[in-house]
Parts: sequence; C-alpha cells; structure tokens
Amino acid sequence: MHGRLFPYLLCFILFTSINLTMSVTAHSQTPDASTASAEAGKPSGDLDFQKANKEAVEKLRKMPPDKVAILDDKLAEALTLYYDGKFAQALPIFNSISADVETMDIMWWLGTSAMNTGDTKIAIAKFQQMLAVDPGLHRVRLELAAAYFQNKQYKEARRELEIVKQSKPPQDVQKNIDRLLAAIDESTKKVFWNVRFSQGIQWDSNISSGPDQKELSVTGGTLTLADDTKKLSDWASIENFSGNVLYDFGDRGGFMWNTTADVYNQFYFNYGKYNYLLGEVSTGPWWVGPNDILKLPMGFSKQEYGSSPLSTIYHFRPSLEHYLTPYFSVRGLFSWSRENFMDSSNYNLNNTTLRGEIGPNFFFMNRRHIVSLNVGYESSNADARNFTYTAPYGAISYYTRFPTKTDLFLRYQLGERNYKAAPVLYNDERVDRRQSVSAVLSQEFLKHYFTSFAFNYIDNHSNDELYSFTKETYTLSVGFYF
Repeated sequence: MHGRLFPYLLCFILFTSINLTMSVTAHSQTPDASTASAEAGKPSGDLDFQKANKEAVEKLRKMPPDKVAILDDKLAEALTLYYDGKFAQALPIFNSISADVETMDIMWWLGTSAMNTGDTKIAIAKFQQMLAVDPGLHRVRLELAAAYFQNKQYKEARRELEIVKQSKPPQDVQKNIDRLLAAIDESTKKVFWNVRFSQGIQWDSNISSGPDQKELSVTGGTLTLADDTKKLSDWASIENFSGNVLYDFGDRGGFMWNTTADVYNQFYFNYGKYNYLLGEVSTGPWWVGPNDILKLPMGFSKQEYGSSPLSTIYHFRPSLEHYLTPYFSVRGLFSWSRENFMDSSNYNLNNTTLRGEIGPNFFFMNRRHIVSLNVGYESSNADARNFTYTAPYGAISYYTRFPTKTDLFLRYQLGERNYKAAPVLYNDERVDRRQSVSAVLSQEFLKHYFTSFAFNYIDNHSNDELYSFTKETYTLSVGFYF
C-alpha cells in the first residue's frame, strides 16, 4: 500500500456503524432556488458497499506512489480546512480528490462541504450516491432531507424523513425529524389567516369636531351654535374587529389572494347622535417577488352615523413596494373610491375621491426600527363644489418593537385642503390646514392577548371659523389575536 491515505480507508469501513447513532443538524435556511422535480430525489446507481470500497482500493493499488502522495497531501489539507469550518476552500479540493478516487468518507466530506456553502445540488448528488451504496445510512438520509429542504424540494425531503422515522431512531434524532417536518409544513402551507379583536374605552375631547367658540362670526352677522353641535366631550366604548385570509398559490411568493374584513364601532355614553360604525370587506390578488410586493385590493364599506345608515363606499387601492436593499424600500399607493350617501338631504356630499402617495421606508437592526416618509395628494370631486377639494400632505412615521414584545408607533402628518367654493354662511373659499399626531403603545401577554394605549391629536385651522377645531382622543384597549 502507498503513502498515508489508507488509514482513511479504514475509517471508511467504520463509517456506517459510527453515523447510525449520530443526530441530524436541522438546516433551517432556505435559499432562493427553483424547485426540482421529484425524480431528482431518487437514489441512483446499483453499487453495494463492498464493491464500492473494493473499487476504491483497487484504484489506489494501481496508482504510482507519487500520485498517492499528492492525494494524501490534498486530503490532509482539505480535512484541515474542513474541521476549521472553511468549507468553501475545502470543497474544490475534495472535488479534485473525488475525480481520482472516491470513498464513502470523501463523498461525505464533499457533500457536507457543499451543504455548508449552499451548493445543494452537489450535496444531494453525493448523499444519493452514498445511499445507493448503503440505504441504511440514516445520518446520510437525514442530511439528504435537509439538502432537499434547503433546495425547496419539500416532497422529497418529507419522503426521506419518513423513511428514517420508520426505523425508530433515538429520541434526539426523532425530535430533529419532527422539527424539520414542522418546517416543511410551514413552508408548504397554502392558507394563512389571523383574527384580531379589541375592546376599549375612549375619552374624546371633541366628539362633534366643533369649534372652540359657541358664537361665530359669519357673513352678515353672528352664528350661535346649538348645545349639541358646539365642542363637546364624552366617553365612548370602542370595539374593533379585523380578520384576514391569505391564499398562496406558489411556494412563498408569486401569486397570492388576500381577503380582509374589518368592523369598527364607536358608541358614546351621553351623545348617541355621534355614534359611528364602519364595516369593510376587501379582496384581491397580491404578487410577491424577490424585491417587490404588489397588492390590488378592491372592496366595499358601509358607514352608520348616529345609529342611522350614512353612506356606502366602493374602493380600489393598489400599492407597490420595491426593496432596493434589505434596509431600504420605496412604496407607492393609489386609491379610488366612490361614496354615496343614503339620506337624500346629503346627496350633494356624494363624491369620487382619488389619492396618490409615495415615500421611502428605512429598516434598521433587523427591521426592529422602521422609519417611513410619505408625500401624497388627494382630490375629492363631490356633487357640490363647496365639498370638492384638493389636498396635498406629507407624513413621517416611526415603528419599533422591543424585546419585551412591546410595540411603539408614532406618526406626524401635515396637510392642506383647498375647497373649490365657499361654504354656506361664508364668502371666501374654504382652506383648511391640518396637522395630526398619533402615538400607539401596545404590549403582548399570555401568548395571544394584548393591551394598547393610543393617543391622537388633530389641529384643524380653517380660514372659515366654523371649521376650525382641535380634538384629542385617549384610548385604552385590551384584546386577543390568533
């Protein structure tokens, strides 16, 4: 026998007995790759273990001593890199050795090096080759399953795991198999849904959005507001329900379909004429690509005010977010809506509203901190010109999630509404300049429950005094989600 390579061949004889008791390392990362066909997972070749070993030994016997010495040096170098975790450097050396002589050990080192560098095709080929020699190598079969999973070949991965599971492996191996099977279930799941409900109590400083003064100067004199239309404050009960169902037609991306339902109810304790109820449903396709998320929802809303039907709204709200890097995206949205009021006395409020918005999003510290900037323009064309307006606006928002499962959201918006005609009682066309501040602090507890505190402030300054107002709300809620 030549050189120092033969001690490794002895290791090859012991390979099966050693690895039968080893546990699998679950590979949880899934790189972007096309799903291969089921045929790719079938072991190929008809060599048995003894024949493979015999052929490798015969090859070595026929090699000149100098070539065996070269192979021996290469193997020593490759193994040093391998056990130092430098798999990318070890892989081409193992490939070079494999071209001259290939034992089960070399196949293993080659396959696992390929796995650790993301070259799942080589890993799959080598693990298949080993199992063709000896189908009882459960450690190899588990690594093959992990390689299939990493390559998004979920059907083949499940098949290999079930084969090992039937052999009743040790408990720690069984736990790893169950974890990988659960990961396959999650990766192949088609339907995703969630439900969220909260009950809260709210203090509203201005339920009527009325001006601070009861007596106002108008064209031709003074207007005195009725007691129930001036600025009023009250407590309210707030109920909020939302549900969502998403169907994925592909494997984590591509074409999807999303459906949502939302109900918001605001019930004032003392002034029921200002109660408000909103119900909304929407549905539409999504397209999720490597760097883009396109949403095309269309829907219907119905509003009630003072416990009486107010209006119906049909809407279409497409949006597109493009990720230039994992830390930066640009999102644009467009909204079309048609609102029709129920009461004939409000028909002049019927309107078609268009809105466009665009802005960058910045993601920091693994998306735990998100900063968004937005500029937008809204145009509402009502049946009456004094309710028709255009409204440019800008906003900045910040979101963060603390390790304690605490969420914080902050938003500031500044905008202006320019109406096309003067309102009743005034000669000047109405111009409103509005700024608003929102802050929400939410805390999860007991796995499926949460509590939140929300603050909202609106300062609406109008050149027509009747429409100037300030408004603050404080809302404390508790709820659950699934």
